[in-house]
Amino acid sequence: MQLKKHPRFTQSLRFKLLLASLTLLLIPWAGYHYLSEMEASLRQAQETLLLNRAEIVANMLATDSSNWLTDSQAGENISTNSLYVHPLKKQPILDGYAEEWLALKSQSRQFKASASRSDAVSFEWLAGFYADSLYLLIDIHDQQIIYPHTERKLGSGDHLILALPGPSGISRQYHLGTPAPGWINVIEHGTNRSQTAIHGEWQESSQGYRVELKLPRSLANGRLSLAAVDIDQLDAKPDGIASTSGWNKNHNLAHLVMPTMQADRLLQGLDSTNHRYSILNRARQVLGRHGSIQPITNNTQTLISRILSLLTSTPEGSADDLREGAGQLDGPEIRRALSGDGAVNRYKLSGTKALVLAAAYPIKIDQHITGIVVVEQSTQKILLLQQSALERLFYISLILFIVTGGTLLLFASSLTRRITLLNRKYNQAVSKDGRIIEEVATVIDGDELAELDRSFSVVLKRSKDYTGYLESMASRLAHEFRTPLTIVQTSLENIQTDNNPTQGAPYIQRALEGTHRLNLILTRLREASRLEQSLQNTERVKVDISALCKALYDGYVITYPDIEIECRMPTHQIWIDVSPDLISQALDKLISNAVDFHRPRTAIKIELDTENSNKILIKVKNQGPQIPEIDQSKIFDSMVSRRKNSDQQQTHLGLGLYLVRLIAEFHQGKAWAINEVDGVCFAIDLPNKC
Repeated sequence: MQLKKHPRFTQSLRFKLLLASLTLLLIPWAGYHYLSEMEASLRQAQETLLLNRAEIVANMLATDSSNWLTDSQAGENISTNSLYVHPLKKQPILDGYAEEWLALKSQSRQFKASASRSDAVSFEWLAGFYADSLYLLIDIHDQQIIYPHTERKLGSGDHLILALPGPSGISRQYHLGTPAPGWINVIEHGTNRSQTAIHGEWQESSQGYRVELKLPRSLANGRLSLAAVDIDQLDAKPDGIASTSGWNKNHNLAHLVMPTMQADRLLQGLDSTNHRYSILNRARQVLGRHGSIQPITNNTQTLISRILSLLTSTPEGSADDLREGAGQLDGPEIRRALSGDGAVNRYKLSGTKALVLAAAYPIKIDQHITGIVVVEQSTQKILLLQQSALERLFYISLILFIVTGGTLLLFASSLTRRITLLNRKYNQAVSKDGRIIEEVATVIDGDELAELDRSFSVVLKRSKDYTGYLESMASRLAHEFRTPLTIVQTSLENIQTDNNPTQGAPYIQRALEGTHRLNLILTRLREASRLEQSLQNTERVKVDISALCKALYDGYVITYPDIEIECRMPTHQIWIDVSPDLISQALDKLISNAVDFHRPRTAIKIELDTENSNKILIKVKNQGPQIPEIDQSKIFDSMVSRRKNSDQQQTHLGLGLYLVRLIAEFHQGKAWAINEVDGVCFAIDLPNKC
């Protein structure tokens, strides 16, 4: 028999089990969703804690007895008539260049002239303070620079006007200019005197010119105004003036808003490791700031962490915090706090995926909102914890996938090898013409494949036995047919050769006996075949099996008057569903078999055993030769007979006990035989379902 080709890998058990192992990917998927839910819960808890912290700080500032926040408001028009002054970390060098101001460049404020010309003068304002000095950086946009002739007549060319608080409500005005780039000259308007307390540097720029100034904080006293005067022709009237505010009266000067020492003192005691606190006035200008929220940089990033960072919002690299150092803050939470309610908002740091939580809460003094507390905190700690958990989950899932997938692959390989060996073993046991050519040794394992191997071995053995039975049946039939045919043939030959017709009667009688034996053989074969077919259509009825066996016993006593037959039956009725005709036929076969093999002058016993409530045993016992152990499993097979020296007048094809087995199996029972001390016991095991 030609062996089949091995299946392709995609059709093999190894590939299918490998695909089944892909279900392990559900572990990291479920873990990822669990961590995402956990991150959302942690963020919500963080928002609640941050808002509570902002409320506590706002209440603390509201109960402060110094009332510094109320004094710093200076009226309701502070939002439109104020200039913010940034705290400087180091003292700038007055050189007219903006390199030291680059960090604050985005905070600059632009002022334009009121003229309708598109090329009118404008300037960008930046102010800072360091120690007791104010520093101003003014970028003037002017397409044409006109320098004055002399230092004493600065108003004849482009110049600046600096207005500071003066006596009797009238401001002091100073003209700032220079005949050429360099140190500026400061001349007081009206007196034409130089002001040596104010220093500055004038440098030309690509858009006009730049002025960097320094003046004492006491000279400004919290107010000032700055104006850029554009002169397009020497000694002509100004072509345009851009100013921060009015400059004639003290009350017209703009307020200088800057972080205060009181705010810094109150914020110093707060935790600043990963929080940033900001105190704002009603104009959203920063009066105090403490702490930092710069994200922590993960310096030990692996390839896995970089891949996972694409799936999560874990920050990478340095962040650009636009609120760091800003003089004025804005956001939904701040606007909500100005209306009287606390709120939380999230915003992204520029250049990173990290989120920052900002909680704002109003500062209320006497039921009036005087300021806002903003508390900010980065969510990077939560994100780093999430990424760390994801990395551990990835490694655990990878190890589980490798171990489980490898184990399944090895198991599939072992299973495939065993199935292949099983296939090869049974293919080699059968020849190309279907004959079983060798015995198959079974394995002793206890799994399903071993059970399948043993089942195949049993099936193969039964097929071999049945094949042997079919082969032996031909020789049995030939043996059984040979004797009567020989009788018929010799009788006919004798009649043919005998010249005396009157002497042929014995030969004719012997020929008739031979044909009778042939007819008997065919009848028994036809009887066995007819019984197998009739079992399919036989109906069972409810019968008292005890009465049925007693009636059959009475018939056997009459049929075999020379043989002692005993019967042991229960006295009560036993009703079961059987076919009475089939039970009678089976018991006839067992009695006939017992009569043939019993020892003379010994009794044959018929017993009905009902000790087991689930089944009924009909037993036929006789004293005589025992059944060899090798024949006990075959004695109920077809064409099996143990009669070696039987009378030639009797024909025994070995079908009697075979019919008994068929009848027992039809009633969902079984037939069996067992050797006893002095004989043999044949039994029919019938289930008791009534």
